[in-house]
Amino acid sequence: MQSSFFKYSWLFALTASGAWGLTLSILLVHWLVKGRPTYPGQSNPYVAFISDIAAFELRPVFIIGCTITALAYFSTIWSVNHIRYVPHGYALTDDPRWRKLVSSFAVLVSLVAAVSLILLTIFDTVRAHERHSILLLCTFGGLGLSAVLTAIAWSDQLKLNVDFPKLRRWCIVNTTLVVAMTGLSTAFVSIMYSDWMRTAGFLEWAITYLGAFWLLSFVGYLKLPGDAKSDEQQSLLTA
Repeated sequence: MQSSFFKYSWLFALTASGAWGLTLSILLVHWLVKGRPTYPGQSNPYVAFISDIAAFELRPVFIIGCTITALAYFSTIWSVNHIRYVPHGYALTDDPRWRKLVSSFAVLVSLVAAVSLILLTIFDTVRAHERHSILLLCTFGGLGLSAVLTAIAWSDQLKLNVDFPKLRRWCIVNTTLVVAMTGLSTAFVSIMYSDWMRTAGFLEWAITYLGAFWLLSFVGYLKLPGDAKSDEQQSLLTA
């Protein structure tokens, strides 16, 4: 029987995804409705980056949205990596040591990313540009690393013959999103300082929106343990 905490831990993923997606949408729609203005110090003359909009307009929305996202995101990554091993979760206690270390490191990195995201909203790109740049690197570097490490920790569930077939489908979705975000992020960094600034702007918004769907995919990880175990027990009974 699941503990009451893990029974509702999927709400962390739903909250993180919803808060992040809503925050992005409010900023983007506001910028579009205002006629796509160019802000002071904006490095991209074609498409405003998220930090540019948040530094001048709707700052309270950005701070509140990112704070909720950061707290729910860390809770999600912690829950996903913890529920893998606990008895009322997937109870995959036979994992090799390296996989457990990867899982633990993913949680640690996610904590750094969450704290950095909250601080990022305080030190904006205009009033504290250098600190903002460092925090931006820590935030998205931590987010990306936690995504990759968590995908590696759960990579064994991508196999065809697994005990939790429903979980496998969510792992495929999650891993696909991680690969897509990694590829787009690599492209973004590559063209960030080129003449393709319009493309760089589109890529930043695409990557961040994909992040919302990536967080949402963890709902499947956290909501399925009880159902998955029931399926496994039913299979044993009918074998």
